Amino acid sequence: MSAIDLPLLQAGAAMWRPPRKLRLSEWADEYAMLSAESSAEAGRWHSLPYQRAVMDAFTDPTVEMVVWQKSARVGATKIFNHVIGYHTHQDPCPVMIVQPTVEDAEGYSKDEVAPMLRDTPVLQPLIVDPKQKDGSNTILLKQFKNGAALQMVGANSARGFRRVSRRIVLFDEVDGYPASTPEGDQIKLGIKRSEYFWNRKIGLISTPTLKGFSRIEKWFELSDQRRYFVPCPHCDHYQVLRWTQMKWEKDADGNGLPETAAYECENCQQLILHSKKRWMVERGEWRATAESKRPGLAGFHIWAAYSYSPNASWAQLVQEFLEVKSDRTQLQTFVNTLLGETFEDDYAAALSATGLAARREEYPPGHCPAGVLLLTAGVDVQDNRLAVSVWGWGAGEEAWLVWHQEIMGDPTQSEVWDQLDAVLDTAWPVEGGGELRLAQVAIDSGGHATHEVYQYARERRDRYVVAIKGSSRRSQQPVNKGTPQDVNWKGKTIKRGVVLYQVGTDTVKTTLFGRLRHNKPGPGYVHFGLSGDDEWCSQVTSEKQQLRYVKGFPVREWVKSPSARNEALDCMVYAYAALQLASRRYAKASMWEKLAAQLQASRDLAASVALDQQPAPRRARSFKVI
Repeated sequence: MSAIDLPLLQAGAAMWRPPRKLRLSEWADEYAMLSAESSAEAGRWHSLPYQRAVMDAFTDPTVEMVVWQKSARVGATKIFNHVIGYHTHQDPCPVMIVQPTVEDAEGYSKDEVAPMLRDTPVLQPLIVDPKQKDGSNTILLKQFKNGAALQMVGANSARGFRRVSRRIVLFDEVDGYPASTPEGDQIKLGIKRSEYFWNRKIGLISTPTLKGFSRIEKWFELSDQRRYFVPCPHCDHYQVLRWTQMKWEKDADGNGLPETAAYECENCQQLILHSKKRWMVERGEWRATAESKRPGLAGFHIWAAYSYSPNASWAQLVQEFLEVKSDRTQLQTFVNTLLGETFEDDYAAALSATGLAARREEYPPGHCPAGVLLLTAGVDVQDNRLAVSVWGWGAGEEAWLVWHQEIMGDPTQSEVWDQLDAVLDTAWPVEGGGELRLAQVAIDSGGHATHEVYQYARERRDRYVVAIKGSSRRSQQPVNKGTPQDVNWKGKTIKRGVVLYQVGTDTVKTTLFGRLRHNKPGPGYVHFGLSGDDEWCSQVTSEKQQLRYVKGFPVREWVKSPSARNEALDCMVYAYAALQLASRRYAKASMWEKLAAQLQASRDLAASVALDQQPAPRRARSFKVI
């Protein structure tokens, strides 16, 4: 063989040599690019120490399923992008990724997949011309020249799981999926699409939600539960970072000082400064803390304390905690999205009527404390009475019970509705001067005197009186988007101008019960004065959430004790629904500022007129209460 032929043979052999087999983290570090549309810093990807093992599990032949329970700010979305890129370039095969909704799938395609294909050089030659008319390149389906394919589906659509086989199935943000499709659990449906592949790979990633309801926690607990251990720079003890070990100082008034945040070593009790975090993470390692209950199932958990993000400094985490620690709803968001843990909501327990009564304030019935800027009323219709609650609302939906009574009488007779008119006509005095009238009234039409409720609402439509009907359907919005020209929520026209709104009672009750647990006045806090007597407290706390299973999925539902009365709670729900309707008349960003200005203008006008020229404000009548 001549010397000239050898280089030619070597070049020919190189052309036919299969590409070097890489682990996913190696592929990403060599080929992956970050796009400007979806990254703080565009350019080449660099795997962080805690990301490598998670990524490499996707190319580990001994691992069939990868589960990652995580917080925000740890780069999880990009890792799914790399799985797709790897199996498009290095190991062509059909891939499916499941997003919570079809809309999310479309957004993922436009915001993540399209820029990735555009900006990753090794993927560009594989893209099918989008102008082709054969359907091989659509928003939700990408087919590539080398036989790879990517399908994007929404968990709310069972149709996306039919008649396809996919070797790689990825489930993104599984705790955001609907409870199920008509055909069953989306995760089981997706896994079934891969059952014919011996080398399949399943991936589940999500921030968790509620304890006992979180899908990602359920799968993580079946796994070997790998956690990231890091060394202490003082004693070299390896440990998992935990929120309970985060420490900070307080000022003379007891307020936390986030800038003093440090981590206390569980072994030597020395404080570790945030400046040592990278040193710790770079020397960290993943360790299994349980035995997997399913062969080939690898589980990972990590949270924002490990993150290199500038918005995940220990001081920033403490700052965010201090801002939400008194607000149960926002605290859940902190626990879920920054700690990566489930929130232990005591859904099985009702609020205590005694405990609620202990925080009763001393303002009298019919009085609007300072802070009230808008009034709404909720009316519950019973066979022999109307239960009426007037609620005041301020900035951030801070709430005050202004008045609650029962108007005795037969709702099929006009006398009881005449007495409700007196409530509508009342001018309610506000602390500091001025007065307010009801901005919106919502009356339940769901069971008693439906015709009379419709008639009353029809005749007082210009006074913002509406008929409502409750819905216990899960995830129902607080109030539907009906308009005076719309048909009602069942699709049947309510004749002669009656507007019927559907209220998501389960949704509203969950919101209000969370707010009743707030322990610090401010946005979302619920105040009640002497109108909130012991009977009112008993009725407001008459329901609790119980856990039951629907098609194998845990769901929470509100249940009333058989012997309890709950009119006060229903009135509160309806008054909150009325607030949502009234707020549609204002620009959301300036609603409370505008209402405050209107109240101040009324005070200024009243101050400019002599007291003897002022008519006495009308007060609500006293009605018999049982």
